[in-house]
Amino acid sequence: MLSRLGALLQQAVEAREPSVDLLEAFVEHWKGITGYYLETTDESTPAKQTDIPWRLKQMLDILVYEEKQQPAGEAGPCLEYLLQHKLLETLSTLGKAEVSGRARVQRSLCRLP
Repeated sequence: MLSRLGALLQQAVEAREPSVDLLEAFVEHWKGITGYYLETTDESTPAKQTDIPWRLKQMLDILVYEEKQQPAGEAGPCLEYLLQHKLLETLSTLGKAEVSGRARVQRSLCRLP
């Protein structure tokens, strides 16, 4: 009886586990962010009006989930990817470029008669 209950609980837990490869999903979200910057021609649209905030949230959720699944002190594949590919540095550079681009536009608008 107890082993049957244990097997049922194990099946329930396995059913709740995501069937998506976390690293694959993480990388796809990152590609979506970088793809926006590579392909966009509308520089007047702020990042917050795109799917970038949603993609960043998904990446954060994946990292948090992965961290909870790892033994203490071990980095998971998504965190390793983030560190090895310098995603935070790239995000910082993209953010600075967006802010300076907006500042240029604002300065230009201030000079208009």
